[in-house]
Amino acid sequence: MKDKHRANLETLEGRRFVLGREGHIYIDAPTASKHHAEIRIDNGKVYLRDLKSTNGTFLLKHNSLIPFQEGYVNPMQSIVIGREAYVIRDLLAIASDFVSVDDNPMHADMSENQHGRLTGVSIDGK
Repeated sequence: MKDKHRANLETLEGRRFVLGREGHIYIDAPTASKHHAEIRIDNGKVYLRDLKSTNGTFLLKHNSLIPFQEGYVNPMQSIVIGREAYVIRDLLAIASDFVSVDDNPMHADMSENQHGRLTGVSIDGK
C-alpha cells in the first residue's frame, strides 16, 4: 500500500490543484471560497496552502480545528474547508484521475475545464 501511495505522489510531482467552488477539485460548500486552497506535490511531499479564503482552512486534530495557512502535511491528514472535513489522500485521488503518467510536469496546472468532485463529511454531525 505504501508503494502505491508513493507512486501516486510521483505521478503528481510538480503539479498544483486548486480546491474550491471553482477549483480543479470541486468543494460543494457555500462557505468554501471559489479558490479556497491548493495542494501541490513538492519533492514527494504534500504541500497545502490556503489561498486567502474567506473562512479559512483548518487541520482537524484530536477533534479540534487548527487554523492553517501553509506548509507540508501528511497525506492522511484531515482538513476542514467550510463545514466539511476531507482527507488529503482522498483529494489527491481525485487529482490523480486527471493526470496521465506521460503528462509533462512542465504543464503542471490543469486546464480550467477539468474538475473532480468529492463530498466531505460534515463536522456538525448533520
